[in-house]
Amino acid sequence: MGASNRSILQAVLAADYESLVRRLTRTFGCADFASETLHDTFARLDRIPDTTEVHSPKDYLVRTAINIGKNRRRAERYRATAAEIEEMLSVADETPSPAQAVEAQSDMESLRLVLTELPPRVRKVFEAALFDNVPYPEISQSLGVSLRTVERDIQQAIEHCARRLGRNLMRRPSGPRRRA
Repeated sequence: MGASNRSILQAVLAADYESLVRRLTRTFGCADFASETLHDTFARLDRIPDTTEVHSPKDYLVRTAINIGKNRRRAERYRATAAEIEEMLSVADETPSPAQAVEAQSDMESLRLVLTELPPRVRKVFEAALFDNVPYPEISQSLGVSLRTVERDIQQAIEHCARRLGRNLMRRPSGPRRRA
């Protein structure tokens, strides 16, 4: 071979550029992508050693461009778009604002004050269920009362707190829900 692989392949690419773009467009379905891939192929021609035997320069260029295009498509699947990055960064901060924190603290203080007005057992049942998340059957067993008594105490505490805190109470048709 008198000429280098690089110069032969560059000459073929320049001479058959339009037909190569059409062929790659059929392969990839997009003329812009085919053209970009062919430009990437041209940029990589200097990496081909002269010891590599190139029997059909046009087929060699097409195969190289197809491989480059497939690699680009694979890389694009793993690369996040600007919109995806923006969406990931715009996750809402659910931390309460200082004003919300103060309001919540005030609401809790009001609730605790209202709870002191309840009979001792009713308050104990309600606090165990609300603050300690103790299941109703466990509360009834520890206090030696029936499950129905625990449910009535919870209902009484809810109604009292709603009335004293000026909240509307939405009633369920079937009464309080049992917690297992």
